[in-house]
Amino acid sequence: MSIYRFFNNFTKQKKSLQPLSKDSVPDKMNPDMIRSGLKTAFIGQSIVYSTKTESTNKDAKELAEKGAREGTLVITEEQAKGRGRLNRSWVSAPHENILISLIFRPALPPSKLFSLTMITSIAIVKAIRKTTGLKTKIKWPNDIYYNNKKLAGILTELNVGRNQINYAIVGIGLNVNADMNKFPEIKEIATSLFNETGKIISRNELLKEILFKLEKKYNLLKDGKNNRIRKNWNKYSLVTGRHVTVFSEGYSEEGIADSIAEDGSLILLKSNGEKKNILCGDVSLRIK
Repeated sequence: MSIYRFFNNFTKQKKSLQPLSKDSVPDKMNPDMIRSGLKTAFIGQSIVYSTKTESTNKDAKELAEKGAREGTLVITEEQAKGRGRLNRSWVSAPHENILISLIFRPALPPSKLFSLTMITSIAIVKAIRKTTGLKTKIKWPNDIYYNNKKLAGILTELNVGRNQINYAIVGIGLNVNADMNKFPEIKEIATSLFNETGKIISRNELLKEILFKLEKKYNLLKDGKNNRIRKNWNKYSLVTGRHVTVFSEGYSEEGIADSIAEDGSLILLKSNGEKKNILCGDVSLRIK
């Protein structure tokens, strides 16, 4: 793509992209701005906002236990103990990134929990593409990548009773306006939308787009259109068809990432022709 065409793609997103300025006012998350023009029936219609909290997932769990309605959105500017899968920490300076959790009450068995991670991944990829033009990819099981660097992570947790999900919490950490060059310990493996576009992006507008696309995918899930969701996920997959290594507590497995199964496990094609399903529990994946 030419330089002209690349930057011309941004002219239609003036609400979402602004020139970088050292004197820019911090881009604060604003519940009223998020609700304004939000094209959803229930996701994000109820918002709980804080400038700083220990963890949005923890806050969302407490709200869910008290009966908070499905679609409730928990937002913060800064997390004291932000975390991702495998208890990894999530580094984020205030007023720069999207740090949220959502409450779901799906009529699904626990075995279908990964579907929530799938639809969230797809919604983030589609929203970023519409807002910035960047063609991001999904790295199984729960990360969004661009240029082989991590851009976002998803943490899905659930409360179960009698083979049914009482509620599920989906947490999202998305690097938006952070300059990852300020974090030398992770700048080689992590990136942000700002680093990739050179623009400050409206987090409020981007979040509205994520919520809109997430509700559309959630409705597909409720209608039982799992195969359509899986096909969509594989379309944006970073790992499909690539040689990968899966690690878990001293154990490792190599092969070609074939696709994902109904339960969200990765179907690994081994060198001997055997196909093996890798559950996403306590594993990490490296692309060779």
